[in-house]
Amino acid sequence: MALLKEEERICRQLGDLAGLAASLDNQAFILYTRGDLDGSMALLRGEERICRQLGDLANLQRSLGSQALILHGRGDLDGAMAILKEQERICRDLVIPAGLSSSLGNQALILQDRGDLDGAMALHKEEERICRQLGDMAGLYASLGNQAFILQDRGDLDGAMALHKEEERICRQLGDMANLQRSLGSQALILRASGDLDGAMALHKEEERISRQLGDLANLQRSLGNEAIILQARGDLDGAMALYKQKERICRQLGDPANLARSLANQALLLGLTMGHSHAALPLAEEAFGMASQHDLTELAEQLRPFLDQWRREE
Repeated sequence: MALLKEEERICRQLGDLAGLAASLDNQAFILYTRGDLDGSMALLRGEERICRQLGDLANLQRSLGSQALILHGRGDLDGAMAILKEQERICRDLVIPAGLSSSLGNQALILQDRGDLDGAMALHKEEERICRQLGDMAGLYASLGNQAFILQDRGDLDGAMALHKEEERICRQLGDMANLQRSLGSQALILRASGDLDGAMALHKEEERISRQLGDLANLQRSLGNEAIILQARGDLDGAMALYKQKERICRQLGDPANLARSLANQALLLGLTMGHSHAALPLAEEAFGMASQHDLTELAEQLRPFLDQWRREE
C-alpha cells in the first residue's frame, strides 16, 4: 500500500491520469480485501471519474463492476443492478466478453436474491455460453454452481447434481481445492435429501479432508455439522455429539455466533429429546437461545422456546 500511495503522488504530480486511475484501482482492491469497503468505494469512485474524463470505457466497466460488488455486499441491490447494467452496456458496445460474462453473472446473483429464478437462470446461461467460448474455466464452474443452486431450489435435484458434477470435474482439473470442497458439500446435501446417507457421508468426508488441508475452518465447521446430522439419522448419537462439539469449538474460535448457536441448539435437542438428558441440555439451550435472540435468528429461537420452557420447569 505504501508503494501504491507513492505511485499515486507521483502520478498526481505528473498529471498522469491513466496511471493515477490504475493506482487507485489497485489500492481499492487492497482495501476491499481488508474489509474497508468505504475506503475501497471512495477510491473506485475516483477511478471512475478519471475514466469518464479520459473516455476510457474499458477500465470504466471494470471499476463499475467492482463498485457493484461492494453495493451488493451492503444489500443495495438496486444500486448494484444499475451499475451492472451500465457495465453490461459498455461491454456489449466494446465487445468485451470477459467483462460481459462477469456483469451477467453478478446481475443473476442479484435476481436470485430477489427471488427471480427464471431471470437469474437466463443470465447464468448466457454467462455460461461466454465462458465456454472464452475457455474461462473458473468463470464456467462458478456459473454452473449457481445454476445448480437454482435447480435445487426448483426441486430438480438430478439437474442440480449433474451441474455440480461438471463443476467438480473442472475444479479437480484446475486444482482449485477451495471450490472443490464447496462443490462436494453441495452434492452431499443433495444426496442426503435424496436419502443416500452413505454417499453423502463419503463426500462430506472428502470435503472435511480438504478443509483441514487448506485450514479453512469456516467450511470445516459446516462439513462437521452436516456429518453430525447424518450420524444422528443413523442412530450414532455419541458420534454425532462429538462432531457437534468439534463444530462448536471451531465456531467459538472463529467468533461465528450464528453457527455456534446452531451447534449448541443441535446438541441441546439431541441430549434433551433423543437421549433424555434434559438437565444437560438446558445450559446448551439457554446459550443457544440467547445467541439466537441476540443475532436475529428468529426461527431458531422459536424452535428452541417450547423445549427450553419445558426443561426449565423440570429443574
